[in-house]
Amino acid sequence: MDSHDTRETADDTPEAFLDRLRAHPEWSDRRRDEALEQIVSRFPAAIVVQAVIDRLDDLGGPDAEILLRLVEANPRPELLRALGKALADQPGLPPERAWEALAVLDGAGALDDLPALADRFEELNEILDDDGSVQELIEQIEEEPDGLWLALQGLGPVEPEVRAEIITGLIAEGRPLGSGLSEFLRLLAYAHDPETRAAALSALAADPNPLGAHGAWLDLARRHPDADVALKARRRVGHAVSTTNESKTRLPSLPERSRLERSIVSAVDGQGRGTIVLRAEHEGERATAVFGCDVTRGIIDVFGDVARDSTTAEEELGELTGNLGRDVVENDHPLALGLLAGCLTLCGPETPPALRYWIEATAGPDLRPAPFPAGLVGWNPSELPFEEMAGRTRDVLDACPDWLDESPLTYELAEEIALREGESPVDPRRDVGAYRFLFERRLRSQLEHYRRMLLWMAGFWRSDGDDKLARSALGLAWQLADAQHVVPGHPFAVALTTRSLTAAREGLKRGLDPRNASRRGGD
Repeated sequence: MDSHDTRETADDTPEAFLDRLRAHPEWSDRRRDEALEQIVSRFPAAIVVQAVIDRLDDLGGPDAEILLRLVEANPRPELLRALGKALADQPGLPPERAWEALAVLDGAGALDDLPALADRFEELNEILDDDGSVQELIEQIEEEPDGLWLALQGLGPVEPEVRAEIITGLIAEGRPLGSGLSEFLRLLAYAHDPETRAAALSALAADPNPLGAHGAWLDLARRHPDADVALKARRRVGHAVSTTNESKTRLPSLPERSRLERSIVSAVDGQGRGTIVLRAEHEGERATAVFGCDVTRGIIDVFGDVARDSTTAEEELGELTGNLGRDVVENDHPLALGLLAGCLTLCGPETPPALRYWIEATAGPDLRPAPFPAGLVGWNPSELPFEEMAGRTRDVLDACPDWLDESPLTYELAEEIALREGESPVDPRRDVGAYRFLFERRLRSQLEHYRRMLLWMAGFWRSDGDDKLARSALGLAWQLADAQHVVPGHPFAVALTTRSLTAAREGLKRGLDPRNASRRGGD
């Protein structure tokens, strides 16, 4: 019997038709439509529904389109539930296939009961509307001068599971990786989000050209800070990574010879946030990057631009840094790179996926996570007499007036003191219970946060020429790292509590109360 023959056979079942569709992805659209018509016309709906349910575990297969059309033709609740579960269980589907399946659920009104999938559908709609298709994204990366970093920054707001779908879709058709796409995936392999990193590594490994991604794997083997990723890369490279081997294989990191021209470091605010700006020149182009840093969460934001001439680069630097709004020090490159390396040790899954690009474009590819700078050459912070720490704490907090604890608990205690003591200022002796309560319930857990803020500012003040403040901040940071000083009576804890309670009382007089926002959020 001809393979095109649709006459009834001994294995004439929906499963048999679907088996043939899966086995022959080369069939034309007309021939596949004929098979679909046979399934719909010959078999009872209940039998078709069960056959489809049994195959929804592979929505990436060659018969997936037919399966989705059968769901549309038989939108029974049990089939729609099965499709929803299959989508949730297959987060790595190519984005266009995931969109097709979600569109079926949306058309049947089933997404109203599946909020997570509804959000996924909305994000995919935005992505596909903006980018047109995965092919257009590939063309952007491969052909446009700024396509690589624009694509990386575009992934930032996307949820990790959808981001992974997009990455998987880039290699879904088994196409060899171009140089731009290989570089794109290499950079994403440095992502701090596990799903994004895993998807990028899988995409690199799926390249049908065994030498296509060799440079990417060599770079990961040499530089990746995660030992498991570096080991996997070494196995892919197939030989030990050495200087000799590197000389034979060009690493893909273009800014190897970049020259750091400008650096700006801001002071940290009361939330422990600061900004680092770097500009570097490479082969006539100047990359400028702005890193939004947090002493607890690492690098929480990054954006930048690449200019083709120095005049444009200077204008862009002014635009990017014009709203820093805090004291800054400029062109202390070791300070900027040291603080940036310290922030890399704190990055988590929410770190933007474009981070690695801007690190390499400005600081260079060999910048690695390292502890925050914590010393001054030729000086030991333990030499500071303890009796000086109260005055030094006062100096530091006077220089950083927004270093306050503004938690609802602080406002609650401030209100209690005001009701009890009237206009009398807060007093660590009289209000010892409130001081101890705030320390145990709040400040104890925040001291590591403040210690990192002090380390940041120690470097900042040293660079700014204020040696006394630098030593005071470093001495306080050194003490707060010692368990014997993590007590409510330490001068830093006492001064911070006094200032926080005093500021809270003033805020209450002006009608400012964060507890109101907390209550509204709870409602």
